[in-house]
Parts: sequence; C-alpha cells; structure tokens
Amino acid sequence: MSSIPRSNSVSSSVPSTAGTTMENDKKRRGNINDKIQQLLSMIPPEYFQDYYRRSDSIDYENSQMTPGGSILSSAGMSSKNKGTGTKDGKPNKGQILTQAVEYISKLQNQVDARNREEVELILRVKELSKKTGVAVDDINLENTSAEVALAKIGVGPLAGVSEPYYGSGNQKNNPADYEGCEE
Repeated sequence: MSSIPRSNSVSSSVPSTAGTTMENDKKRRGNINDKIQQLLSMIPPEYFQDYYRRSDSIDYENSQMTPGGSILSSAGMSSKNKGTGTKDGKPNKGQILTQAVEYISKLQNQVDARNREEVELILRVKELSKKTGVAVDDINLENTSAEVALAKIGVGPLAGVSEPYYGSGNQKNNPADYEGCEE
C-alpha cells in the first residue's frame, strides 16, 4: 500500500466566521456597556449612597442586627452592607441595573398616585358640577391626561380613537403645571 501524505488542514472555500463573530460580540458588549452607562447618568446619585456607605459609618448604637446579617436602623429600614462596585469606585453593572429598576418603580408609583389623584379630582368636579348646576366644559372630564397622552402614541384605552372624541383639544395640560410636583 502506498501512503499518500495528507494534510491535517482541510481547505474550504467558505471563509472563517470566527473573526466576524468576535467582532459582533465586541460591538454587542460595547453597546450594552454604553446603555448601562447611559442608565447610570439618568439615575439620581442618591440611589447609590448605600453602595458607597462604609460599614463603619452605620450608627450601631441606634440599630440592631437582623437574622439575615443586615442591620436594622432605628428608622426600621434594613441596610445590607453593600460592595463599593468596581475598583475605580463606580457602581458595577449589576448595581446600576438594580438601582435603575428601583428608580423606574418609584417613578411608576408616582405616576400611579398622580393618576389616582386626577381621577378623584375629575369625580369631585363632576359631583360639584351636578350639585351647583354649573356646566364644566373647558376641561376633559371623560378621560384622564394619562389616557389622552397614551392615545397620542397609539396605546391605552383610547388607542385608535379619533382625537376629537377624547377632547384633547379642550384639555389644558401644560407640562409647566406639573413642575415641582416631586416627592
């Protein structure tokens, strides 16, 4: 038998995709990192105070340990000793995402509270209008400002309904009216 020398490499007309995959992964990771940094810039710094608080700054006289190893302050709030983030002292990605979720939840709760307030006020205006016999036609008493705003972007209960129906032309919602309403 004659032996034919074989090459260990197999030539192929298909180009290697290893370099392209690595480049795509690098772009994807870069994009994720950019978006996380963008989130960091949008979250108020006070959301990261717990991460920067050193364990020796806790007032141990007015606090007690809980079974989970966290410290219960005199105000009744649990404060786990959290890490300081990255080596350069900035919050790490997990901390940024956690605080972003907390911040969004707080904002959503504020929006929900304002919506409930608005509904209560609309009901009160309708009630007073019936009692006094004075017609109120300069504001929209049928829909909340949230419903109207959502309809403008195509979502919510008024999505697809023509604008004259929900009376946004009559509603006087000026963004300046809501300034200074933070809690």
